[in-house]
Amino acid sequence: MKPKDAAASLEQLKKDLSGGELKRFYLLFGSERYLRNFYEKKLLKAMGGSRDDMNTSIFDMNPVQASAIIDAAQTMPFFADRRVVVVRYSGFFKKNADELADFLSQAPDTTSFIFVEDEADARLKLYKQISKLGRCVEFTTQSDRYLLQNIGAFLKKQNQRIGQDDAEYFLGVIGTDMGKLMSELEKLSAYAMDRDVITREDIDTICSRNIEDRIFEMIDAVMRRDIHTVMDRYEDLLALKLAPVRIVVMLEKQFLWMLQLKSMSEDAGMHLTDIINTIAFRQEVDEETGEVKRSRGEIGEFQVKKYLQQASHMSSAELQRAVSLCETADEDFKTGRMNDKMATETLLVKLCNGK
Repeated sequence: MKPKDAAASLEQLKKDLSGGELKRFYLLFGSERYLRNFYEKKLLKAMGGSRDDMNTSIFDMNPVQASAIIDAAQTMPFFADRRVVVVRYSGFFKKNADELADFLSQAPDTTSFIFVEDEADARLKLYKQISKLGRCVEFTTQSDRYLLQNIGAFLKKQNQRIGQDDAEYFLGVIGTDMGKLMSELEKLSAYAMDRDVITREDIDTICSRNIEDRIFEMIDAVMRRDIHTVMDRYEDLLALKLAPVRIVVMLEKQFLWMLQLKSMSEDAGMHLTDIINTIAFRQEVDEETGEVKRSRGEIGEFQVKKYLQQASHMSSAELQRAVSLCETADEDFKTGRMNDKMATETLLVKLCNGK
């Protein structure tokens, strides 16, 4: 499913729930587990089911037999209008499950289905059958704008608020996984207690720092020639079980982004808004309607702004040198001239020396 289709399918699910006109068959899948689980619960409740309800059959053990699901679906509801069958992480959407696919068109009108998976192959018969009879909804990484709206909405319920810059900083520190984001937001809100404004100091004090954030700090320290901070962040990353060679790859990738964005800003003369629209979003044209839709790009708005800010403190020549040093470190490790730890630490020293 393309990004635009994933966004559209989620909007359709919201309309189903708000309008009360539910389909009998739903497949919820995708990498954004928090949002997917949230809508699974809403959908189950809207169908009149619950984990404690005798008319709800939940299969969340793998492996599960298609015959067991079919038997449950054919059981008439007991003193109720509907039976709900929930099938979670079955693996049926990675392999042929034709028996179950064929059954869906014959399933009793009194039975509704919710399938929940991490991944789903749209080429399989079961997927196509649910798409035809019901709705397939993909949950992908959400846009920065959507995530920032959720941060604001959550804090509003707690009678708290956060500034736009600090909200973007929080998003940059935690990342775009909604499960982790909401977990950290709950801790942040509880830490602030009766205060109505969440500050950057609160974020730095209470929230977990992600890997990308430490890479940002490492490069900031490189620009200051602060080898002590660089090595402190390096030790932090090792403690998070990040392989030294992976650190090299992440540094090279960030220097490359800085170089590209610097070129767009200084050489091409592009304004920040234009750069964000070019990099942080993808534009796709619907072949049938000609409608242009946007989806999240490879990096988000926060990263674009942060990379540009860092790039402003380094010349293009310095950035090209940094990329070259990263490539050399990677080659030293792969050819056996150095082990991965020595190659990485030598790179960090050279980056700080500026020679």
